[in-house]
Amino acid sequence: MLGEFRDKTAVVTGAASGIGRALALQCADEGMSLVVADIDEAGLAQTRQLCIDRGARAIAVATDVSKAEAVEALAIAARNEFEKIHLVFNNAGVMVGGCAWERSAAEWEWVLGVNVFGCIHGARVFLPILIEQGEPAHMVNTASVGGLLTGPFLAPYIVSKHAVVGLSEVLYHELAALQAEVGISCLCPGAVATAIAASERLRPSDKGQARPPASQAERDFAQEVEAGIEAGMSPDELARHTLAGVREGRFWIFPDPMYKPGFEARAQSILSGLNPL
Repeated sequence: MLGEFRDKTAVVTGAASGIGRALALQCADEGMSLVVADIDEAGLAQTRQLCIDRGARAIAVATDVSKAEAVEALAIAARNEFEKIHLVFNNAGVMVGGCAWERSAAEWEWVLGVNVFGCIHGARVFLPILIEQGEPAHMVNTASVGGLLTGPFLAPYIVSKHAVVGLSEVLYHELAALQAEVGISCLCPGAVATAIAASERLRPSDKGQARPPASQAERDFAQEVEAGIEAGMSPDELARHTLAGVREGRFWIFPDPMYKPGFEARAQSILSGLNPL
């Protein structure tokens, strides 16, 4: 269990803003060195400087986590700069709304590429490094309450976060079976005050185009989501919860307990064979 952070090194993807930036800054406050990664190079440079301003050693590596070779390059850069890696946050994420059948193949590929393959590539590339080091280390995959609950008009996002939850649980069992000194956590935040509702700003030109909600129901839902995000938990508070969970060796990190009754209700409906709630 990675109980001590000082003088260790953390890798954070999706670090240009929001949760990723907050995680990086919290790690800096804990006395860690940072490798921050994102596709948003301007925001990434700002995060790096903020880490340095807090007294941390930090490098920034422009990274598209949907591409295996980019994550491999990130690991090489991290090891070239720092002797070892101790904490990896597979955190990069994007969100697209709308009916499942109205989302193009390119849009599905974009969301699954970043949210799911970002974690897959992170696990495939970094876990062998962490295991081979032979000392306590930890990985955190950012899922969502949307990985344990469902609802309309966010199909690519919800599907991707369910995949992250499943991947994380599998990795937990595999690391335990190998008796590795590497822990893993599945971070499931609820509404957090970030710019994820504006993910379109990061969409590559070959991954489809933004489309306004087609129905009044979609429009109402989109407004509710945006309002919820705006009023959500601060990224800084979420980062503090997350580092506490890592220190305690917890797999499930639920920063907001208000969603737990929903998890229980969904589990009971499944066990009872009822239609989705």
